[in-house]
Order: sequence, then C-alpha cells, then structure tokens
Amino acid sequence: MLYTKLKERLKKELPGTLVHKEFSPLRKYQVDETKYRESAVAIHLKFDLDNIELILIKRSRYDGAHSQQIAFPGGKVELSDANLEYTARRESNEEIGLPIENGTCIGKLSPVTIPVSKFKVSPFVFVHEAFPELIKNKREVDEIIQCRLSDINTLTNKIYRDVEAKSGLILKNVPGINYKDHFIWGATALMIHELNCIIKTL
Repeated sequence: MLYTKLKERLKKELPGTLVHKEFSPLRKYQVDETKYRESAVAIHLKFDLDNIELILIKRSRYDGAHSQQIAFPGGKVELSDANLEYTARRESNEEIGLPIENGTCIGKLSPVTIPVSKFKVSPFVFVHEAFPELIKNKREVDEIIQCRLSDINTLTNKIYRDVEAKSGLILKNVPGINYKDHFIWGATALMIHELNCIIKTL
C-alpha cells in the first residue's frame, strides 16, 4: 500500500538538498540557522487508489515577501505551541479551517530555509481518509487549492519563468511548475519536488 510505503520511507534518510537544488540552483544552502525563525507547514494528503490529493493555498495580497504566492498551510512557531507538528496543525486550522486533530502525521520532509524572510520551515506530512469542508481565512488566504500530486509533477512539468518578487524586483528564469493559472516556485516547489522524488522510488 502506497501510504504504508511512504510512512516507512519518511523514517529513512531523505534526499533533501540534493533534489532541492534542482528547483533552486542559486540558493545558498550553507546558512547560519541561528538567525532563522522556526516555522512549520502541513502537507495534507489523501490517498485514493493510485491518486494522491493534497491541499495548497494562495496567500492573500499583503506587504510582505510571500504575498500572493502558492504555499502549504503553515507559519511561524508561537510560544504556546507544544512542538513544530502542533504549529503545522494550528496554522492549518487558522488558515483553512482544518480541525487541529484531523489527519495522522506520518513523518516530515527535509527542512527548507527561506533567506528572504529568515524562516527555517519544517514540512510535516499528514494523511487523511477524507478532507473535511475547508473554510479559508479571508485575511490570510486568497484561495484554497485542492489538486492531485500528479497534476504538479515536478519531475515532468518543470518550467522557467520570470517572477516579480518583493519591491518589484524581477527574478529571471526561476524554476517552477504551472498549475492552472498558478506558478508554484520557491520553497513550496522544493517541498513538492522532494515529495515527488520520494514517491517515485516507492
């Protein structure tokens, strides 16, 4: 069963930086992590025969580095959070209305550092029998996106685009993937790519 194989695989050494570089070739991977704030995101999966469905969000427009970007539900650690897994669950509840207790955590992917906002992100993987009705936090989330992992296959659908970043800076030839009218790049693309690479080997 794919779910069981993935759970067992996540207990072993992960590809991490080796595959991250394929979607962020210019990123510096040797950073002083003491200057980064801890955060966590939730990768919510639903297995349906050979299909894997997952949840992404499009962040609202705001004056910040990740405005309007495609992401997984998540955010920074709060002092009241018991651990990083709880951070991922709490942020999913706040951003998309997913009950905190929903989903079984089967492990996590490699952490990703985000230089522009100085976050170190831990991606936790949750498995659900079914997704409940989701309700977006209109202040933080512009759109909830449910799609199949095969629709965002980084192994076959990689493209390059110019991206407008913070303060109007244009980033040239950024690797990412298209999904409908969305371009997925940056840390989210790194996480999706690692997940795709892992599942390919199961």
